[in-house]
Amino acid sequence: MIRLRNAPALLLLCAGALGFASCDKAKLAVTAAREKFRGATDPDGPAAPGGEVAPDLASQVDSAAEGVRFRRDLPFPTHLSVRVVQRRTYENARRTTTSALGSEAGGVGAKWELVGLLERQAHRVSFAVERTGEIAAAKDGKNDEAAQALGGSMPKITFELGPRGWRVPAQSGPADFQAKIREQQLLPTLAQSITQNGLTSRAQWFSASRRWVAGDKLVLEGDSLQVLFPPRSSGKVTLVYEVSEPIDGHPCGRFALSGELRVKEDVSLAGQTADREMSIKSGKVWCSLLHPLVLREELETVMTEIESSGGAKDRTQGSVKMVTSKDWRPITEG
Repeated sequence: MIRLRNAPALLLLCAGALGFASCDKAKLAVTAAREKFRGATDPDGPAAPGGEVAPDLASQVDSAAEGVRFRRDLPFPTHLSVRVVQRRTYENARRTTTSALGSEAGGVGAKWELVGLLERQAHRVSFAVERTGEIAAAKDGKNDEAAQALGGSMPKITFELGPRGWRVPAQSGPADFQAKIREQQLLPTLAQSITQNGLTSRAQWFSASRRWVAGDKLVLEGDSLQVLFPPRSSGKVTLVYEVSEPIDGHPCGRFALSGELRVKEDVSLAGQTADREMSIKSGKVWCSLLHPLVLREELETVMTEIESSGGAKDRTQGSVKMVTSKDWRPITEG
């Protein structure tokens, strides 16, 4: 797959091709390459980093000769639609499943995906899973990124904020047993999940006064890990600021990162609970310049994960490449 950061090289190839073909044809080649990365072959895939900042957002970026600032003063939208795409690629990984019937060990499918659809309407939030599971290889072997996950979808469930915190609203009609189980799985850590998935702003964020230029570093440990990771995280992760780079028009600051991380009792949108220990060999993260919000993560890790669901435990070990992206869109009220 061609990455957007190679776009300058593509433009140079375009210039070199002018002597042999028309500029229009060369431009079409560059556009086709860029569209391929952005998802022309994967229409459901997340938007690629890069491009231009949306005109209506550009004026809100706090940028000066001394660097850019991560703003915290803008009102965070209370009406939002967020499409979360999580993808993993496993290399030399093995999984052991333990249940009341015994244990079973084997290799792990090469690719896995979860696509979640979230919405916030002031004091109500809803979660749905469009698909989750291992990704089926395409028949032609060329377009497995576009192949849908083998697992099924999960219907929308809704929560509302009451006087004593988040709760499941009263419902009429017959109860959905599976939905009830998932509600009870998500409810204890709902506030955390809402924040991690971009429906509310993060409590921990970059200093409002600091300006960033390429090469600036920040070490995350203790409570500061919550800038990027769930509350029950420990370890030490180093961020190195690289460049301002938008995602689908939204202005972001891009960091490189590496380090050691442990996460306890992280609950997925599908309702599974997992403990993880990972060594982050390399990675990138795109943080909004307008709100305490992470829009994209790319991590190359060596990971041990213990996941619990329905009385069974899966222990997975190996090299894992992880990409999480959010299509984050405020909804106009009215």
